[in-house]
Amino acid sequence: MEYTPESELKSRIQRFQDSLRGQGVDGALICQNVDLFYFAGTVQESFLFIPQQGEPTLMVKKSYARATRESALSNIILLEKVRHIPGVLRDGGFGHIGTIGLELDVLPTNYYFHFQSLFSRSQFTDVSRLILKVRSIKSDYEIRQIRKAVKITDEVMDWAKEIIREGMTELEIDGLLFSQARKKGHQGRLRIRGWNQEMFHCHILSGKKGAYSSFCTSPVCGEGPNPAIAQGAGAQRVRRGEPIYIDFGVGINGYVSDETRTFSIGKPHRLFLRGFEALLEIKRDMEHSAGPGVSGRAIYRRAVELARASGFEDYFMGHGEGRVPFVGHGIGLEIDELPLLGMGISTRLEEGMVFAFEPKLVFPGKGVVGVEDVYLVSSHGVERLTLTGDQLVILPE
Repeated sequence: MEYTPESELKSRIQRFQDSLRGQGVDGALICQNVDLFYFAGTVQESFLFIPQQGEPTLMVKKSYARATRESALSNIILLEKVRHIPGVLRDGGFGHIGTIGLELDVLPTNYYFHFQSLFSRSQFTDVSRLILKVRSIKSDYEIRQIRKAVKITDEVMDWAKEIIREGMTELEIDGLLFSQARKKGHQGRLRIRGWNQEMFHCHILSGKKGAYSSFCTSPVCGEGPNPAIAQGAGAQRVRRGEPIYIDFGVGINGYVSDETRTFSIGKPHRLFLRGFEALLEIKRDMEHSAGPGVSGRAIYRRAVELARASGFEDYFMGHGEGRVPFVGHGIGLEIDELPLLGMGISTRLEEGMVFAFEPKLVFPGKGVVGVEDVYLVSSHGVERLTLTGDQLVILPE
């Protein structure tokens, strides 16, 4: 367990305040857990007011004792009722606040209406994109946390080779890998920002049901244990010669990893072998061409171009209604951060960004193969952080 250093919080807040001034926003009221953790170092039930300049105020409903222990911010106040927020801010020297920024991509509507009634003379604006932009550039401290998470993911993927046996269910493999990760310090939960999206520590998908599509914003979801979950591992038993797709993530001190490897008990059909080699070619190409200044759109277009050249375009990043228009996504405190590497994405890579690159092929009625690695954008290109072998793993029969 680590507490976020004071210097780290101050640097983040200062960069965000620069953005607020650039957009003419007088201050932002932060409510969502992940953003609270990023700027305050705690997820205790709180409201964080970050002014355009000056010290922020953390107003805590529960637990005040934990918040004061976990957060390095200097101005932490016990808040009895949400309706007291305007008075607390007035007492802190903030009079009329003309424009207030809110996380409108995730804020519940009832909170928005409540804030409107409390700050009836203020205007509200969405600052979620500003927050995500600040969060997209990782500090040395954040990169160290991601490296810790990645190390455990690598170890779990290596261990998977030892425990997968024909006849095991996807759920059984899921449980064993999760147990191993927890022993090594995995926090047990991966957070995702998208509305109605839910994330497990992993997807274990095998055989033809592994190619099932579902609601999750992913090229492949699997059948899942039941319609209430509708993704991830299910009762399907792994069989020899069929691809076993494992997409696994670990969280350490809030920061996550994301890695996919494909296994097979015995040699799989040559369609899967050919397809997997095409994915490796796409990944190698990205590793040589990506770097600061390269747009997410350019990376995606190049991947599609290579998939087309190999004859697998119809199955690349999903099939039919399951296809997704991206080939990678940023990671950090959430699994779906900036940058996005996809269709129409003009955002360019910058030094300090961390992203997962995940080329995958979905063959309906047959199965899925994929590979995914985490990369750090450096001054000269990209550095692969996930270090297990990326070949399709052939397990003994």
